[in-house]
Amino acid sequence: MRCRRRAGRPGRGSASSSGRAASVKRACRAAYNSDLLVCYRCTTCCSLDPVRRITRVNKPLLLAIAAALVIAGPLAGIALRRFVIRLEHRTTEGPRSLRSLGLRLAHDLAIPVAALVGLMFALSLPGALPIAPTAAHNALLVALIIVISYAVSRIAADIIASVVLAVTGAEGSVSLFATMTRVLVFGIGILITLGSLGIQITPLLGALGIGGLAVALALQATLANLFAGIHILASKMVQHGDFVRLDSGESGWIHDIGWRNTTLKEIPGNYVIVPNAKFADAILTNYHQPEQSMAVVVECGVSYRSDLEQVERVALEVGREVMCELDVGVAHAEPRVRFHTFGESSIDFRVVLWTRHFADQYLLVSEFIKRLHERFQQEKIVIPYPIRTLELGFTNGHTMTPFDALAAELPIDPEPHPAVSP
Repeated sequence: MRCRRRAGRPGRGSASSSGRAASVKRACRAAYNSDLLVCYRCTTCCSLDPVRRITRVNKPLLLAIAAALVIAGPLAGIALRRFVIRLEHRTTEGPRSLRSLGLRLAHDLAIPVAALVGLMFALSLPGALPIAPTAAHNALLVALIIVISYAVSRIAADIIASVVLAVTGAEGSVSLFATMTRVLVFGIGILITLGSLGIQITPLLGALGIGGLAVALALQATLANLFAGIHILASKMVQHGDFVRLDSGESGWIHDIGWRNTTLKEIPGNYVIVPNAKFADAILTNYHQPEQSMAVVVECGVSYRSDLEQVERVALEVGREVMCELDVGVAHAEPRVRFHTFGESSIDFRVVLWTRHFADQYLLVSEFIKRLHERFQQEKIVIPYPIRTLELGFTNGHTMTPFDALAAELPIDPEPHPAVSP
């Protein structure tokens, strides 16, 4: 069957030509439903498949061609991915460079896009598959947009992560901005999908604007945590890896600042989850600001009979030795000794040492105590036990001790005890 190109030409609106166009279209649809693959070059049949010439093909051959296209798509994607992998191995640029991000995007999209394109070509064959062409193409278009949106969201999140990392210098603080970027890209993908399906998005945007007020009222706590997290990152007062202590007692390294919670990693290895709103309102101590090195105070005490000059000299020598020999100490810093209290049984003093990080203080203090105790024993410096002496009064010019007072209160036995015979 042949379609005449003059039949149904647009702009020739005579009744005879309209009748001929209708008859040609009915004939074309009859041929479309038969075992023939019909080519329609006329504008009357443009709603059918745009094949260029009439070809008589059997349905089994059409099915074979469609199957070949379906299989060839993923195979082509695999070949393209291998080629991209070779290019990735050859590139010398950083993982966050524009070339590396483009290769990663091609790596992620190679197989799914090639498979979807193969399905589209297979469905473009008239009568090959028992599926309505319009519905199938719409479904494939939606799938293609979803795949591209997912891949682009990952690349965009990496770009935002690189920018935030360059500004803040904290890799774990970018999760909030990365999540917001993914949500934004997926939202744009949804709008593109609706527009490609012929759905008017302008009324939808208006409805979303009105509904957003209700959502904001219902999600006040969540939105408060979201904006608190943005404020924490923007202020730069705390960053990923800082050791902080809250006024409520929780302490640990900042592991992550998310869109809702801030995660602290304690010294034993546990995680403490703090809502961003409470974290932003809390009074906290940052042990990594303005610098990570910090002073460590060790309380000590010596006997009243000790030579304090000797005690100070020995303590300073041990402090310098510990800070220079251990990696956790600050070698160029100078320890300090300050006597501060006449205690009940000792003269108390403080030794100030310097450590590189907050968690390193425990090793530094432990080693200092061991070496100082050893040096005190060598130098005959006494660390006294707590001793309390009670003076109750005077008897015949002598001080009455607790034992004398106890003996004075005991009754005197008038008769001695008989000796016990063996």
